[in-house]
Amino acid sequence: MPPVRRWGVCRVAATQVLIVFNPVSGSGNRRIVEAVQQALSNRGCDVSLYPTQSAGDATHYLSAYTGPLDVVAVAGGDGTVNEVVNGLRQRDNQSYRLALIPTGTTNVLAAELGIGKAPDKIADIIINGREKPIYLGDINGRRFVLMAGVGYDAWVVDNVDLALKKKVGKLAYVLSMLKQLRHFGKKTYQLTVDGERYQANSVVITNGRYYAGSFVLSRQADLSKATTQVLMISGRNPLKFLGILLGLPLGIMEKMPGMKSVAARHVQIELLNAGTEREPVQADGDSLAELPLHLQMEDSPVRLLIP
Repeated sequence: MPPVRRWGVCRVAATQVLIVFNPVSGSGNRRIVEAVQQALSNRGCDVSLYPTQSAGDATHYLSAYTGPLDVVAVAGGDGTVNEVVNGLRQRDNQSYRLALIPTGTTNVLAAELGIGKAPDKIADIIINGREKPIYLGDINGRRFVLMAGVGYDAWVVDNVDLALKKKVGKLAYVLSMLKQLRHFGKKTYQLTVDGERYQANSVVITNGRYYAGSFVLSRQADLSKATTQVLMISGRNPLKFLGILLGLPLGIMEKMPGMKSVAARHVQIELLNAGTEREPVQADGDSLAELPLHLQMEDSPVRLLIP
């Protein structure tokens, strides 16, 4: 584990700032992180920087971290944010605050909260920002922040070419979407949503409003609510499903024929007529688990700093 670097003595509200930094996430990330660190240092903050070494490292590091934590600033994409909150799950949610330094391929959470990449503005949010309570969910023992998916959404994430993703970013997801489209409708899922039974051919579960950056997925979802929004997609025709997807850039996907949206605190999902094949679950843009899925929303929110 590399040493953690420190600068300065804090004389402002953010007494201890730990920046967890994914050095391979996005473009220009090191420049942004160093500029934020310098801006905080110039304002008298005590800043520590931890560069992650591999996938899952942020979770392992924070699980073992025993130092003071006033603000944990996450520099990376939504996947890095997911790793950080899982590393903090043993701490009281009210004992620290989260901040975002968006540098990854996908930064849906930052986009939803209106957090840009200007280092001085990020530093100002960390020092003077408002606290927004956001509720996290738990899937099979792991936290998620924004969304999860079963069926088509999970297949897309599970089959993304990671080498291609490093070269072309979001385009790798588009190519995976096209490849997986032909499989839509071949499987059916049984859901129990707060005690009510449903069936669907694909499922997206979202705490926030947005999908893939700026597209409105659910107008009923709200990060500050203690419920998640379960979007169930029914139908076996890939072309009709493509029509549903076209509602996403228009912000009306939730109201398209074949869609059902339900708020929930507890969700169970299993594959009907399941065989021995692996059925992935995606969360926050990475493959997180496999079916059967057991989801529960947390009772206490975490505090996230926003403009």
